[in-house]
Amino acid sequence: MPEIRNQAIVVTGAAGDMGRKLVEMLAGEGARLAIADRDAARLAEVEQAARQRGVQVVSAVVDVTAEDQVAAFFAKAKAELGPLGALVNLPGLSVPGQIPAQPVADFDLMFNVNVKGAFLCNRHFVAQVDESVGALIINISSVAAKRANANAPLYCSAKAALSMMADGLALQVAAKKIRVTTLCPGAADTQFWGTRKVPREKFLKVDDVVDVIRFVLTMPERVVFHDIVFESFDFWRSK
Repeated sequence: MPEIRNQAIVVTGAAGDMGRKLVEMLAGEGARLAIADRDAARLAEVEQAARQRGVQVVSAVVDVTAEDQVAAFFAKAKAELGPLGALVNLPGLSVPGQIPAQPVADFDLMFNVNVKGAFLCNRHFVAQVDESVGALIINISSVAAKRANANAPLYCSAKAALSMMADGLALQVAAKKIRVTTLCPGAADTQFWGTRKVPREKFLKVDDVVDVIRFVLTMPERVVFHDIVFESFDFWRSK
């Protein structure tokens, strides 16, 4: 996919800080978009902004952990946009905690969103790909998949599981001309952190992550990136 213009690109988690900026970039470059998020109000704002750029947009409120919703969204995207060229899978969340005391509900939530959600989105995207054309999947993991930390070990575990699942999927769908890339960004300055006291001024900016996604999207189809790890230099050298 050397050019973004007129390509059918799916973005899940489109209403978050990163998703909003990504959709803005893609719409500005003329992509045809299918966007999904569980936040209906914020998704409607993202959809409206994209439509103002004059591009075709398919939008749906989707809980990525609910297979019926995910399947219906991807079927709708294919029906309205035609062959799907790329998926950027953004949803993720973290609940910090100490394993001996952390509720099982936290475990279920993190693995449902970070792993099951990615599993379902990847699965139903692949089902809608034209194998004669091929496609690209970009899953957003985290540098936390590579480095354990004491604050959120379950999040690290979930993102590591996502990364390994994506590696296995890449082997399975290569014959279908589908490339799979896992991005592992370091901490980024988004609402992901909530009220946690972290040095967000030293983190990656949303634009940094979107730039890397764009770089992968626009590489020739003869090139595949399996895994890209990147982070804020200022934050990394301050640790």
